[in-house]
Amino acid sequence: MSQWKIVSQKPVFKTQLFNIREIVFKNKRGTRKTHHVVERDTTVVVFPLTDQYEVYLISEYRYLLNRVLLEAVAGFVKRGEMPLATAKRELQEETGIDASQLEEITRFDMAASIIKARIHIFIAKGLEFGKKHLDEDEEISLIKIPLSLAMEKVMLGEITDSASIIGIFFLDKLRREKKL
Repeated sequence: MSQWKIVSQKPVFKTQLFNIREIVFKNKRGTRKTHHVVERDTTVVVFPLTDQYEVYLISEYRYLLNRVLLEAVAGFVKRGEMPLATAKRELQEETGIDASQLEEITRFDMAASIIKARIHIFIAKGLEFGKKHLDEDEEISLIKIPLSLAMEKVMLGEITDSASIIGIFFLDKLRREKKL
């Protein structure tokens, strides 16, 4: 049990996808600490996978990093939406893929100190291809590569998105254990 107790908390900044809160703590000796916490909306990450262990990733320019990233399909869970429904929606919107099977393989917390964000990772199988429905600011290319090459790209630092890295490691482990 922690010696620190929350004395107060208040919103500092609010956007569509995240909020910042200020939290003041006090311990038994009366020492106070102030933290600022970013609370990001829940995210899903989806890996469309073929029977030959090929994975579909997307190539998209990310203005925050000023470069094109190779990463998994991902998106934010809308208010009132379940992660599975978000995974189906994002997969269809960003790639045009409908999957007859979607299975959550893991979920994790992005960080435990300043950023609070839950991420759900899904595998999509039984793939059918249709038309993408991109947002007007999205320019996404669909890239199919063997899972082994995706692992190489992670190890070479060519795939740098944390959720994509975690998902690729999980997929590779499940493939090696013959659980895919």
